[in-house]
Amino acid sequence: MQLRTFWSAYACCLAIISVSSSLASAQDSSRDKVADAPAEPKALMSLAKHSNGLTDPDMKPWHLKTTFQLYDDGGNATEKGMYEEFWVGPKKFKVTYSGDAWAQTDYGTDDGLLRAGMASAVPPLAVDARHEFVEPLPGQSIIDHESFTLKQIDAGGEQLRCLRMTNPNPSFDPGLTFCFGSGQPALRISNHARESVQILHNRILKFQDHFIAGDLKFVRAGKPVLTAHVESLEPLNAGDEGEVAPTPDAKPVPKAINVSAGVAQGLLSQNPAPIYPPHAESAGISGTVVLGAVISESGHIRQLRVVSGPSELQQAALDAVHTWVYKPYLVNGEPVEVNTTINVVFSLRR
Repeated sequence: MQLRTFWSAYACCLAIISVSSSLASAQDSSRDKVADAPAEPKALMSLAKHSNGLTDPDMKPWHLKTTFQLYDDGGNATEKGMYEEFWVGPKKFKVTYSGDAWAQTDYGTDDGLLRAGMASAVPPLAVDARHEFVEPLPGQSIIDHESFTLKQIDAGGEQLRCLRMTNPNPSFDPGLTFCFGSGQPALRISNHARESVQILHNRILKFQDHFIAGDLKFVRAGKPVLTAHVESLEPLNAGDEGEVAPTPDAKPVPKAINVSAGVAQGLLSQNPAPIYPPHAESAGISGTVVLGAVISESGHIRQLRVVSGPSELQQAALDAVHTWVYKPYLVNGEPVEVNTTINVVFSLRR
């Protein structure tokens, strides 16, 4: 997709989505004013990286509690749940996800990640919501090696400054766009074009001189798939740091492993066929789209990117594979995250 076409379509999408904000009062700081920051896109992105979320190196310990609501493909409310986190540092935290019939707790330790509970039951979107709350932007090392295109967008009367991550090679274009308020670098919208997901950050809060969404709304195909709400966010007192101590039943979590495309294919349980793009079919375009994928412990697609393949067929492949479901891959009886490649073949009908 050419850049002009992308921005035109993106602006139309933003225009129909209500974006509301209620900023908490806070002391003025260098992070409050985008207008005073360098106009160069990468510099703005770096400023935003260190102004949003709760895992910046200067953060003091905190406790966050949120609730979330999941929706089916028709936009109907389904399962409710809760995500709670006690954070002391990058290697000392406790993250709990819970629903009506399941619960999982992860513990950060100097020896790695420990886990207690039912890992396979956690909805992948709940994990994604946690990232949007506490670490919504790419790491600084990624920002340093990528390029960004800046565009100002009118979203329902609110002016947003949007930075699109770009790459000279369209096959590796991550399709990520991040929009910030025009007067301050608070993240308002994350657009994951490759995954057909847009995430709205509303009711912006200020905590320890950092911005965090008070409410999240994940939208796919114009319909909500998850909403999440901050119930409380407060400093963690020194006497409460024992909350992050692992319980006796917590076990080490194996790191993500690499498996071949053939092994991953054997785990498929749901794989709706992609829809052949009419314009590509009429033009006689066929071929294989190779996707790099991260499959979560529950068997759902967590990350997806294009490795190679005809550009006219890439989005159709992404749209289809995003809905695929796999049987969990087990190591020593425990489900683990999997890195793999997926080949989506488009053949012309004869």
